Amino acid sequence: MITCLLGSSRSDGNSRILADNLLKGTKHRMINLYEKRIDKVIDNRHSKMNDKDLHQDDYSEVLKNVMDAHTVVFSTPLYWYSMSASLKLFIDRWTESLRDQHRDNFKSVMSNKEYIIIIVGGDNPAVKSRPLIEQFKYIFEFMNITNYSFIVGEGVKPLDILEDRNTMEKVKTLNSDLRNLKHQIGETNE
Repeated sequence: MITCLLGSSRSDGNSRILADNLLKGTKHRMINLYEKRIDKVIDNRHSKMNDKDLHQDDYSEVLKNVMDAHTVVFSTPLYWYSMSASLKLFIDRWTESLRDQHRDNFKSVMSNKEYIIIIVGGDNPAVKSRPLIEQFKYIFEFMNITNYSFIVGEGVKPLDILEDRNTMEKVKTLNSDLRNLKHQIGETNE
């Protein structure tokens, strides 16, 4: 199963278009983070505060879908040279998951997945996405994640991404790889 976390405020924007093209013909879940309520992290690493029941939000549900997946896709617009706030909130909460006694295998489970990061921007994204790519690389290094790739596309208005032929070709090739992987592990189309 593939889980895609869409971090865009536009449900039909370029990030969604790339994700849909990448996942066509695969068994996947699409989770729109903009529609989920994920609270800000409460960092209690250096206090005696009990971490139990700090939040009554959608984080655990979203995380379960991520942890159950063999491949995770993060799809985000390039917002001020970083990821969207909704995706950042989700990743920030990993701080709590690393300490959660009910998730003592959190880091090892997360490190055994394939990650595909889709980034779409309009102002020279091949260059200006570099800070975000570096941020993801540091996150992955900390989490011992080694199996990841990036797709960086150009688009501002909805459907602009379809004019980025190089990115669309890369997505088409990766989609074929994902569909072939699906057959190797016995999944069916969704």
